[in-house]
Amino acid sequence: MKIAVFTDSFLPGWGGTEYAVYCLCRELVALGHEILLFAPDYHCEQSFSEFEVVRVRSIKVTESDMAVLLAFDYGKILKRVRAFDPDVLYYCSATGMAKCAIRLAKTLRKPVVATIHTKFKEAFYDGTKSRLITHCVVRSLASKLNRTDRVFTVCNDMKRQLENYGCKKEIGVIRNGSDLVMTAPLASAREGIFRFMFSGKLSKLKNIQFSIRSLGLLKREKGFSDFKFMLAGSGKYEKALRRLAKKEGIAQNLEFYGYISDKSELAKLYQKADLFLFPSTFDNDGLVICEAARQGTPSLTLKGVGSGERITDNVNGFLSDNNVQSYAERIYEIVNDAELLARVSKNTDTVKLVGWREVAREYEGVFSDVIAGGGCLPDRNCVAAVCRRAVKKSNIKNEENNSDFAKARRELFFFVV
Repeated sequence: MKIAVFTDSFLPGWGGTEYAVYCLCRELVALGHEILLFAPDYHCEQSFSEFEVVRVRSIKVTESDMAVLLAFDYGKILKRVRAFDPDVLYYCSATGMAKCAIRLAKTLRKPVVATIHTKFKEAFYDGTKSRLITHCVVRSLASKLNRTDRVFTVCNDMKRQLENYGCKKEIGVIRNGSDLVMTAPLASAREGIFRFMFSGKLSKLKNIQFSIRSLGLLKREKGFSDFKFMLAGSGKYEKALRRLAKKEGIAQNLEFYGYISDKSELAKLYQKADLFLFPSTFDNDGLVICEAARQGTPSLTLKGVGSGERITDNVNGFLSDNNVQSYAERIYEIVNDAELLARVSKNTDTVKLVGWREVAREYEGVFSDVIAGGGCLPDRNCVAAVCRRAVKKSNIKNEENNSDFAKARRELFFFVV
């Protein structure tokens, strides 16, 4: 089948969504399907041998690269899509690309499917610091999803969030895959000093500061200092993390490795780690938890969040309450119970690990079903009406002399559409 894909986040942007979209498309091609992907330009001309990528002019609106404002020529995109003649359209987007996919589906009378990976409410507020813009983007996303034939996300926590956004569609859950294969364990990988690890973008949204504060608390209250905290990743937040580590008295315990593109080198780093620290409340189904698990490294995450749904406490990983004191106490318990850590490390292969080929086969079935069903989109409200309702329901008063409101109102159109 032919699949036209639309995404706000793609390589060379660095994040879980970017990589997940690439892996899914790569495996769909391997299963014999054709892909035409529309993605932000990121001011680059990176190409891919597996499928064609059409770059669209874009402007970042969040530091994490996960939400992108897109300005595109609909006529040119329509021409490319008509020539491709897709059987189904698929989007991973909240703003412009989602609107484009839905509009094309209506024009071409094709079914459209969506997967939402990201907590856009948190992402947009982090990028815009505007409650009005964030509220309207979320309401607009719900409107788009309600005009989509099939809606999916990657965890049950995100499913509940989408329902809270206002999505009335039945929402399915298809978890991410992992393609970081288990390599031969290093003979001396975990001898001597206790090693913690984080892998990913160094961003405030990842809650790395939570881990640093917990480790600092352990050093002050328990005298625990014989450890290293390895951070594989890069980002503007690195300077703030270094300052925090110095304030907490553990600057000498942190090791910054930068972004590691070589998967075999990244696997070796995972193997050196005794425990993967991932207290993120933002991530829905962190790929890094799967990557760590494939190397026999258990993760310590938080209870009640998407990133912890794969984990059974003290069986294939560890869970903690969402506060620094509890997280520090869990770390100390794990460090001082070698038998528990060894047993859990042997069970990490039970963290519901699947390859991207299996995930692609799930989507293959979804696309086949929706194509067979035709795909009949209901009548839709215009974006302007959605915005008016969102503004009305927000707690921000529409006052002409309110400069913050006036500024947000002028910018609103560009973020919502």
